Amino acid sequence: MTERMITMQKLNKRSGSSLFLMEMILSILILALACTACIRIFAAAGTDRRKARELNHIQTLTASAGEILEGWTGDPDDFLSLFPGGIAESGKIYYYYDKEWTICPEEEARYSLSVQLSLSTTKKEAELTFFDASHTILYETVITFPFSQKEART
Repeated sequence: MTERMITMQKLNKRSGSSLFLMEMILSILILALACTACIRIFAAAGTDRRKARELNHIQTLTASAGEILEGWTGDPDDFLSLFPGGIAESGKIYYYYDKEWTICPEEEARYSLSVQLSLSTTKKEAELTFFDASHTILYETVITFPFSQKEART
């Protein structure tokens, strides 16, 4: 009987260590899944931060263009003097920006802005289109200002 008890004790020790090993493997698997989720969250946060930064600069430039358009006389050169750094081509004004959103040459541009100005007897309008380096549209908007009675008489 004592021999049988010794054999049972050995089996119990083996099954205890294999249970411990299974728990460790399961713990490592859960930890790996949690790490994968954290990495995805951090990667998404980086992308969201970049997009938020782009939209912040786009908002600032759109507001500036709107303020200039409000006082614009109808001459494209007048717009360029108030919103410098653009290149007038084919009836549009193009602005090129580097990764820090400062004006740069077209070859170094990471972002670009296309401004299409139009003037009629009742309104002045600017169509703004923002692009990234791969010419994907980031944002499009049209800013319109009606002429006031005072502007229409002059």
